[in-house]
Amino acid sequence: MSSETELQLLRANRNARLMNSDWTQLADAPLTNSKKTEWATYRQSLRDITKTYTSMEDEGFAFPEEPS
Repeated sequence: MSSETELQLLRANRNARLMNSDWTQLADAPLTNSKKTEWATYRQSLRDITKTYTSMEDEGFAFPEEPS
């Protein structure tokens, strides 16, 4: 698989995780302010993942852990 294809797969997986957590940042989300902050930090880590990795097969790769 080409490196561009691997990067596209990483971004697609990352984008799905971001979409699934969009609700956490809505003004009326049933979360405390501290939980909203945890989710915001998680979402920023997802956005930043392509600064470090270009493939989900890269050594040490792992998506950040979703807040509980």
